[in-house]
Amino acid sequence: MERYPRFLALLSSLWLALGAPAPAHGAPVVQRSVDLDRVQISYRERGQGRPVVFVHALLLDSRLWLDQLDGLCESRRCLAPDFSGHGYSSPSTQSKIDMQRYADELLAFLDATKVREADFVGLSAGGNIVAIACARQPQRCRSLTLISTVLGGGALDAAGVRYRAENARTVVIEGKDTLFRRFNEYIVAPGASLGARARYKTMLAQTPYETLVAFLTTTDTPTSGELAAKLTMPVLIPVGQGDTVLTPAMATKIAATFPAGRVVQLDSVGRLLPLEAPNELNNALAKFWQELDNGGKKP
Repeated sequence: MERYPRFLALLSSLWLALGAPAPAHGAPVVQRSVDLDRVQISYRERGQGRPVVFVHALLLDSRLWLDQLDGLCESRRCLAPDFSGHGYSSPSTQSKIDMQRYADELLAFLDATKVREADFVGLSAGGNIVAIACARQPQRCRSLTLISTVLGGGALDAAGVRYRAENARTVVIEGKDTLFRRFNEYIVAPGASLGARARYKTMLAQTPYETLVAFLTTTDTPTSGELAAKLTMPVLIPVGQGDTVLTPAMATKIAATFPAGRVVQLDSVGRLLPLEAPNELNNALAKFWQELDNGGKKP
């Protein structure tokens, strides 16, 4: 058994001696940071090839995409940033969530990491942010994948405002576990693994209270529904059968609003496809991108 590590070291040395890059799957996820105009953004990166940018949902962070960085890095340069107020990026001083500002942050991140064009994947509000950014600079977006993203927005009704305000007060007074228990009822399907729930809870628990309050007290978010017609690039909408926020029927209707939208359905999973069904999601993404690599021809 002692010879095995020596063999790997020798193999790596041979790769370097030949001037070839080491196999991507052997490289670890690297955590880096870039300084933007007003904030420092932390991000995870792995692999080489055509860039893919993974955009987390609000209240979560780039750890959402660890299985994607691991499973897709052999042929892609995978990048997953943390928005300000999330993960290891700078704290946010904003009292309300501003998706337009997060779109600014995403575009500035692309400039800082020298990403001229990429495939984008966004979950929930992360998908809305990506849609805003890609509508502003469509030349940078080869394709867009939206997971449990409801394109729309506008003011909440009175009941919605009260519910979110109650959650904001509860999370500050009683702690994040209370919020997790409420979200856990619908954020994942009943059959979700304990590991998926654990990583979700870890990300939620490490989100600053200020960010939670800003999210829960934002009652008027900019609509992104009108952006669909502007997003002429290929759009993939993976949806879980158990998603109670964006159902398969809703996903089909949303896909039809894009000039080039399509739906792929995953069985027995809820909203958190990257955690609940990582292999199935990775396969769907790889197939989608390979088709684009082949000029639109199915592999």
